[in-house]
Amino acid sequence: MSYQKHLYAIMYPNFALVASQLEPADFGRYYSVGSARYYSGKMIFIEVDINFRDENLPIDEYLEQTREHPDGSPKMTKFISSYRVLEHLSVESLGALYAATVTGDVLCIQPQKFSPSPSNSRINIIQELNPVQMLVASSYDHAALGKYLTTPGNPRGCPKLFFTQIDLDVDKFLADWKQNPFLAAPIPGVHPQKLATVLEALKADNQPRTKSIGIQSIFDRISYSRICNGFFVVAGDELKFYPMPSQEVLQREHYSWWKHSDM
Repeated sequence: MSYQKHLYAIMYPNFALVASQLEPADFGRYYSVGSARYYSGKMIFIEVDINFRDENLPIDEYLEQTREHPDGSPKMTKFISSYRVLEHLSVESLGALYAATVTGDVLCIQPQKFSPSPSNSRINIIQELNPVQMLVASSYDHAALGKYLTTPGNPRGCPKLFFTQIDLDVDKFLADWKQNPFLAAPIPGVHPQKLATVLEALKADNQPRTKSIGIQSIFDRISYSRICNGFFVVAGDELKFYPMPSQEVLQREHYSWWKHSDM
């Protein structure tokens, strides 16, 4: 039989553009639980327009090699590139995002226009995911932060960036920290004193700022339920937003994914 070909940009845990004859749910399941290359953890990928082309990515060459096996089974993965992939993809070419759990359940999130949700704090905890993985606190809004981090010449930036926000009630944490210096870390791997120092400095500054919290990703040490707002792909003024459904919607409409999302 003939299978439809797809282009998938793996955004986490590795960074790659892959051709595949698997549908998105099957691709996420295969990568998470069915591959001989053992991996255990979250996996996020975005489908790329099959007609997208860039001179830095040999897409046609590898799509041609993406053929059924002699026994008629589909070609699972054909890696096109694992270097500077996001940089060479257009934001416009990016379609639905798929978030896979450790059990291979896959949630599809369609991009939507971004409207900031009301918040009691002007400070956000941001986990950069691709191509850099800094953990930062920022008093920029999401669009302004994305533009700042993808501005040419920014020594901590990059041409395009994929990031998410980690849920943290900043004001409550700071109040609790003042009352209890032995408070447990609200973010894995980050000492509460370090976190409090960064957040207090941002609160005291009237100008938008970004401060580093950690130099490595903590994404695999938190559950999907800690994701606030959703996922963002930014490049200057361009922003593509993938909203994370509420826990109520996930439990009601995506129960299997929701049940395993905290693993």
